[in-house]
Amino acid sequence: MFVTKTSILTKQNVFLAICFSVLFLGFYSNFWGSARKEAFGGFDEYSECLAIGRIARSEKEGVFSHGALPGVNYDASVVPANADIWFEVYLEQRPDYVTDNIPDSYDVYKSQTGGQFILYSIIQQVLPFSNGLKLQMFHCINAILSALCFTLLLGWVFRNFGFITGIITLVLITMSSWLTFFGNSLWWGLWASYIPFITMLLVLEYNHRTKKLSSKKILLYLFLSVFAKCVFNGYEFISTALVSTMCPIIFYAFVEKQKIRPFISYFMKASLTAIIAVLAQMTILITQIRAVTGSFYAGVDYIITSYTRRSFSADDHFAHYPYSFILKKYMKGNVFQWDFLARDSHAFYFAYLILIIAVLGAVVYYLNRNSDQFRKRLNWALLVTTLISLIAPLSWFIVFKQHSANHFHLDYIVWYMPFLLFGFVIIGEGISLLLNKLGIYKRNLITE
Repeated sequence: MFVTKTSILTKQNVFLAICFSVLFLGFYSNFWGSARKEAFGGFDEYSECLAIGRIARSEKEGVFSHGALPGVNYDASVVPANADIWFEVYLEQRPDYVTDNIPDSYDVYKSQTGGQFILYSIIQQVLPFSNGLKLQMFHCINAILSALCFTLLLGWVFRNFGFITGIITLVLITMSSWLTFFGNSLWWGLWASYIPFITMLLVLEYNHRTKKLSSKKILLYLFLSVFAKCVFNGYEFISTALVSTMCPIIFYAFVEKQKIRPFISYFMKASLTAIIAVLAQMTILITQIRAVTGSFYAGVDYIITSYTRRSFSADDHFAHYPYSFILKKYMKGNVFQWDFLARDSHAFYFAYLILIIAVLGAVVYYLNRNSDQFRKRLNWALLVTTLISLIAPLSWFIVFKQHSANHFHLDYIVWYMPFLLFGFVIIGEGISLLLNKLGIYKRNLITE
C-alpha cells in the first residue's frame, strides 16, 4: 500500500511534534519516571558544579573572564591550602549562584572550552529574572536541545522505516534511564555529542534523495559539526562521537551500493576532515588556557598530558584494570534505573538488551527477504551499520581506559553513541515486520 506525499508529511509532522513533547518532558522533569527520582535532580553534581561555577563567574566578572573556562568559585580564606578545591566546594556552587553570593576566587577546569556555558552566560545577561529562575531556564534550554536532537533522529527513522518502528524507537529512547540522566545535565550537554552524527545522517539522507550536494560540501558539514561538538562540550566521549560520525557514511554506502574503492577514498577523506576539526578546535582551548597561564606551551602540554592520563597512563592505578574486567563491568550495567528496578537483584543488564537486539536483527534479516529491493537495502544497511557501530562504545572503553575504569557510574552512556540507538531501530523494525507478517498492521512503505 502506497500513500501520498502530503499524507506522509502530515503524519510526519504530527509524529515529530509528539516526539519532541514526550522527550522534552522526560529530559526536563523526568516526567515519565525513566530515572530514579532521588538521583535525577542531583545527577553527577560533582561535574555540573563546573557549569554553574562558570555561569556564576560570568555574572560576576564577565563572559570571557578567566579565558571563559569552566570552574568553581571559592573563598580562598576558607578553603585549606593545597586542598582539592573542586572537591571542597562543588556542593556550594549551586546555592552560591542562586543566592547571588559568589566568592572572589575561581579555579579553572582546563579540559573543556565550555561553549554551552558561554552561551548560557550570554543569555543570562539579558534575562531579568532571579538566578534561581535563570538556572531552571538553562535546564529548560538544555532539555529543548536534547529533545530536538533525538526528534531529528526519530524523523529519520519515520521517513525510512515507518510509523511503528518510529514509535517503538521513541518509547525505547524515552524509557532509557541513562539518556534521561544525561539529557538533563548542564555539564554533559548530551545534545552536543550527537551533533556530528545527526548532521551526517540528515545531510546524507537529503543527498541520497536529491543528489544536490557535492562531496566537498558534505565534508564541510562534517567539519563544522565536529568542530561545533568540540566547542560546546569539548572532548567528552570524543572517540565515540567520531566513530558515530562515520556510521551514516557506512549506512548510505550500503544503501547506494557504492563501489569499494570510491567508498574507502571518501571514508578516509571524511576521517581526516573530522580529525582536522578536532585539531582546529584545540587551538581555541589552547588560547583559553594561555589566557589564564600566559603560555601557549602550557595549553599544548595540558592537552597531551590530559590525553595520556585518560588513556594509557601507567601512573594511575586504574591503568592496571584488565580490559576484560572493564568490558564485563559495562556489559553488566543496569539499563533501566527505575525505582522498581533500582536494586541489583532486578538489574536488566546491557548484555540482555544487546541479546534482544541480536534476536530482532535475525528477525529483520529473515522477514526482509520478501521485501522490495530498496527496502532490502535499507534493512541490510541498518543491520550492518548497527554491527559496525559497536566499535563506537568499545573505542571509549579501550582507548580511554583510565576514564572508563574511573567512571563506572557514568560511562554507560557511550552504549547509546550510536549503537543502542540503531539497536532500538532494529527492535522497532523487527516488531513492525512481525506485525505485518501476522496481518495485524499493514506497513505504509515510503518509496525511494
